[in-house]
Amino acid sequence: MFGRLLEVNLSTGKTRVFNVDLDVIKAFIGGKGLGAYLLYKFLEPGTDPLSPSNPLMFLTGPLTGTPYPTSGRMVVVTKSPLTGLYLDSHAGGYFGSELRMAGYDGVIVVGRASSPVYIWITSDSIEIRGADRIWGKTVSETVDMLRHETHPRAHAAVIGPAGENLVKFAGVFIDKDDDPWRAGIAARGGPGAVMGSKNLKGVVVKATGRPRIEYADREKFMEVAKRAMDVVNTNKFMKIRKAIGTSFWVEPMNRFGILPTMNFRRGYMENATGLYGEYLRAFVKRIASCYNCPVACGKIVETEGGDVKVEYEDLALLGSNCLIDDAVKVAKSLKVVNELGLDAISTGNVVAFAMELGELGLLEGAPKWGDLEGQIDLIKKIAYREGIGDLLAEGVARAARKIGGKAEEVAIHVKGLELPGYEPRSSWGMALAYATSDRGGCHQRAWTTRAEIEGPLRRFSTEGVPEFVKDVQDERAAAYSLIVCDFIPLYNPWEAVAAAVGIEFDEEDYLRAGERIWTLTRLFNIREAGISRKDDTLPPRMFKEPLPLPPDGSMHVLLPKYLFDRMLDRYYKLRRWDCNGIPTRGLVEDMGLHRFFPDIISYASSGEVCGA
Repeated sequence: MFGRLLEVNLSTGKTRVFNVDLDVIKAFIGGKGLGAYLLYKFLEPGTDPLSPSNPLMFLTGPLTGTPYPTSGRMVVVTKSPLTGLYLDSHAGGYFGSELRMAGYDGVIVVGRASSPVYIWITSDSIEIRGADRIWGKTVSETVDMLRHETHPRAHAAVIGPAGENLVKFAGVFIDKDDDPWRAGIAARGGPGAVMGSKNLKGVVVKATGRPRIEYADREKFMEVAKRAMDVVNTNKFMKIRKAIGTSFWVEPMNRFGILPTMNFRRGYMENATGLYGEYLRAFVKRIASCYNCPVACGKIVETEGGDVKVEYEDLALLGSNCLIDDAVKVAKSLKVVNELGLDAISTGNVVAFAMELGELGLLEGAPKWGDLEGQIDLIKKIAYREGIGDLLAEGVARAARKIGGKAEEVAIHVKGLELPGYEPRSSWGMALAYATSDRGGCHQRAWTTRAEIEGPLRRFSTEGVPEFVKDVQDERAAAYSLIVCDFIPLYNPWEAVAAAVGIEFDEEDYLRAGERIWTLTRLFNIREAGISRKDDTLPPRMFKEPLPLPPDGSMHVLLPKYLFDRMLDRYYKLRRWDCNGIPTRGLVEDMGLHRFFPDIISYASSGEVCGA
């Protein structure tokens, strides 16, 4: 079954266990959706993200820890200290499955400890233990020390020095890359800073005794799970994913002019072979897998500082975006990022931003393009808030506002969240996806680039883009509530949910839940930050500067602002939002959100649907 949550109050030291009603599970499923429900319901409007009152939630979904493929994932939900918006940050590994096997479907941490602590959870006990001796340690050191004090095979969600120092893009790290199994990272939007603000160094879990995952209809669930595993194992692209991992995408993104280079000034990098997946393969020490994943896409590279898992986003943001042209060099830098507890995507953006500001004479002490050692030195300064690192630890949006002038024109973010590795001027679908994402500039809400370079979307066209983005956002909101990996083809997940939880749940319910969750996160962002059309936009560079394209930069592309606005209007119409980007009352009522949150209608629009 599903819905048993543990709340830990660090201010009082008290814990309680409660169950979520089935009608909430049917409406919001789990994971992302359940997190959105809990955050809207229990967070006082206007709460500072680093306040003790901001809950930090480690949540699973009804498929977590089961035989359904890629069921090892979990999500951290909170109010983001980087953006002030709703945040769900996902991670793979084994923590989520271990938590469910220990008898809990989620842990909600509130309050603030008076001194550093960690939480130790088993199937039979919950302890809040002192962590003074661990405070200040790197991620790997922390995991080792926590396992020494608890259990050698426990799974831990921890922060590094960046989280302790409240770096706004600090992450939560699941285990460590030196483990034989795959580590996970929940870093986008700064959940590690929220964890640090609570004086919480880690959450450690070990299931003891018999696993406590139960099914309403075990036979039916196992049947659906087996079919789902067969779909994954027979999918041809999964073979490529297993062989090369996400680094496969560096070459096509570079070839099509979608690879961010020099702080998104270009869409390609000359002589980029050293970043390609085929090159990286020569240095892969071993392959790591998350719990119950047949793909095993984690490519582990050995560096001077230890093993590190290298992904596409690392190669794009720490690599080409900073003009560093070798995957082994990126791995060396990434190891520092991970050990200090930073989000690699935001870090790559921040460093490239600093490099450009240095070039413009606006930031003293910034490294030059392609300077690996300068990059690593700046990463350390950011994590420890030393020198210019203190300013950059706030993220590009806040740093740019403080510097002013030209800096704000070259700060690459949407709603305060730095962009991932896809250039929106050469991927118009990503332009709309970034602008409308519920957590700021994010590729995981709707990834359109493959559809644009392989079909069905036509490149440099707005035709069908709003429909595609809206549909994918809804479906992904549901999938991230299950929770499963977005790398695999899904097989009838609604049947799996119905069999696991014991509710009537079909494909229509699944997609409707996704739309309901998306509507809720939009209304949360309106409540907390006054989000509207003015915020659903792109960095100034994207509308003002033509993008040089491969192979030699002689051709350029620009996304005209009027075409972007036309896409946005169409998107709002499809969503039943008004032309200012506010969900209409009719939509809110149709989604049934007013039944769960009586005040939510006050944040909805009384106007007409855009374009109606």
